[in-house]
Parts: sequence; C-alpha cells; structure tokens
Amino acid sequence: MTKKIFLLLFFVLATFFLTTPINTYAEDCDPGKCNSDDAGCLENVQAACIKKIDELGKTKDTLANQIKILNSQYELTQLKITQTENSIKGLEQEINNLSVEIDKLNIQLNDLSQLFVYQTAQNYKNQRKAPLFFFLLNSKLNDFLQQNEYVSSVRQNNQENLIKMGTIKENYDIQKTAKTKKQQDMETLQKTLAAQKISLNSQKTAKDQLLTATKNDEKKYQKLLDDARSELAAISSILAGNGTETKVGSVSEGDRIASVISGASCSSSGTHLHFMVTKNGAVQNPFNYLKSIDHTNCSGSGCGDGGDPFNPSGNWNWPLSSRIIFNQGYGNTWAISNTWVRRVYSFHNGIDIAGSSDKVTTPISGTLYRGSYHIKSSNCNLRYVKVVGDNGLGTLNLHVNY
Repeated sequence: MTKKIFLLLFFVLATFFLTTPINTYAEDCDPGKCNSDDAGCLENVQAACIKKIDELGKTKDTLANQIKILNSQYELTQLKITQTENSIKGLEQEINNLSVEIDKLNIQLNDLSQLFVYQTAQNYKNQRKAPLFFFLLNSKLNDFLQQNEYVSSVRQNNQENLIKMGTIKENYDIQKTAKTKKQQDMETLQKTLAAQKISLNSQKTAKDQLLTATKNDEKKYQKLLDDARSELAAISSILAGNGTETKVGSVSEGDRIASVISGASCSSSGTHLHFMVTKNGAVQNPFNYLKSIDHTNCSGSGCGDGGDPFNPSGNWNWPLSSRIIFNQGYGNTWAISNTWVRRVYSFHNGIDIAGSSDKVTTPISGTLYRGSYHIKSSNCNLRYVKVVGDNGLGTLNLHVNY
C-alpha cells in the first residue's frame, strides 16, 4: 500500500514539473553566454532580453523590478552594440575586398587600353603600307597576302579588346557602385553605433539617478510613481475643465502671468515649468509654435548628452527668459524609453523647462485664468495659469505661483 502511494505521489509530482513551464528568461538574457562573433547566439539572447523586459513590465511595479528592467535594457543595448560592431567589421572586409577587385579591374582596363592604342596605331601603319593595289606593284604576292592577313588579325584583336574593355568597364562600374553603397551603409552603422553607446551610458546613468533619488528605498520609489500619476491625472482633469479657476482678464503677448515655484512643490520634485500648448482642447507640440532660443539640453542622462530633440520651428517667444534649461520634450521622450516614468505614462503632453529667472510670461495674447487642482493622494493644490487666445489656441503653465 505504501509503495502504491509513493508511486502515485511520484507520478503527480513528475506530471506537475513536466507540464509546468519554467521561467528561464533570467538565465537566457545573458550577453556573456555568447561569443562576440556568434550571430545566432546573439540573436537568441537578444530575443530573450526583449521577452524578459516585456515580462518584467507586467509584474508588480517595485523598485527591485524596475532595477531588473534597467539592467535588462542595459544588457540588450550591449548586445545591439556587439551586433552593430560585427556588422561594421563585415562591411569593412567587404569594402576591402571590393577595393582589391576594383584595383585589379583598373589595372586590366589600363593594360587593355594601352594595347588597344598600340594595336590601332600598328593597324593604321600597316594599312598605309599596303593599299589594295599594292599587289599589282609587288612581285611578291605572298608578302602582300601575309601582310594583309596580319592587318586583319590586328583589326580582329582590336574588336575583341573593345568587347573585353566594355565588359571590364561594366564590371568596374558595378563594383564601384557596390563599394559606394557599402560605404554609405558603413556611415549609417557608425552613427547607429555612436547612438547606441550614448544610450548605454544613458541607461547606466538612469539607474544611478533612480538609486540616488530613492536611496534604494521602496517607499521613496512609490512616492515618485504616485507624484507622477497624480500630476498626469490632474492635467487630464484640468484639460477637461475640472480645475478651480478664476478669470483674471485680458493679457498681451509678453505680459508677466506667474512665477515658477522654486524647489519641490505639489507633484514636482524640483524647479521647473511644465509648459503646454492646446488647440480646441487637444494638446499640441510646443516646438511647432516656439521660436529658436539659446538653451542647454538636459533631457538625457546629463546636460548635452543626447536626450530629446530640441527643434523649435515657430515664431512664439518663450514663456521663460534665456538661457533655457530643457529637461524633457514632447511625446515619446528619452525618459519614457529609459527611466521609471514609462510605468506611469507613454506620452509626455508638454515640455519641462527652466529659465534664467522665475518670471513666466505669455507668448500669446488672450484671456488669463488662474487655477488649481486639489490632489487628494498628497493633499496638495497643483497651481496653474492658462491663457486662452484666438483660433482655439491656448497655453497651460504648471508648478507656478501667482
């Protein structure tokens, strides 16, 4: 009886372990398991890293899991760098081989050209020496026939050389075109590699910044998330008209309308202006309206180190005075791709900036409103000012005093 129970228990356990999928992505996402030139292995590990990041993104949002995501992103970028470097090496070899082939074809073309010129000259000389009526004046008919045969042979050789030259020239042009294309591909890959290395450094910095901000404390990490979620929900409510607002009156372009709060404030960890442009209630890219200005791009891992594009193309003056410190752009930003904020939102609805002073001015004329939105989770009031202009255009400025 005991033996039967043991066998039954063994069968149940064996069935469980054989049918239950084992999560092995953590071991699979390991760049060190591949030789740098093993393309197949690198592709498999890259797929495992992508799967791991996707699975971690569905887990509970804890500091530990976020660090795992950042580590996996770092490993994935390392793999991409290795693959790009391998592609560059392969292209370098192909370009070298093409250069050798082109040099050979060039030598053949030069040799044939020289031979063609020589044979053409010889043919001309012989034709001059042997007119058609030469045999009437020459007692030695055999000499004339031999010379005429030689002239015909030279002419035929010239025709064959012309054909060879045409073939070689065509091949030469094909190889030159192929080399030019591969050199262009090389330039593209080198730019990709440079961007990947910047991204790798950015990802390392993002992890360091997160650990510094949270001091490896789960509660502080959760507060970062709560503040970001609260701000996002508050902005959505303000755009929907649910803020508490007071109509101030008309303002003209360039008028002072508020001041940026110094230091941390409601849903903000530091001094910055969250500036938005709206049209008929829908958010717009502020860079489509603002003009070019002196700035420092701090939207990446550090100031001047990659990050979001700074490409204003409009004619509005900025709400803050130069020099602008650019902290985050509009849309799918560097922070979304590389930091914990991707857990909160996938699209940044404005731009985060600071200026040389705290004075906020309006880039458009219109009606000024002062408002606030109470955030229950942190029991604070998020202050804002907005200007409603003509043609449905408006601006919204957050983290301000008035």
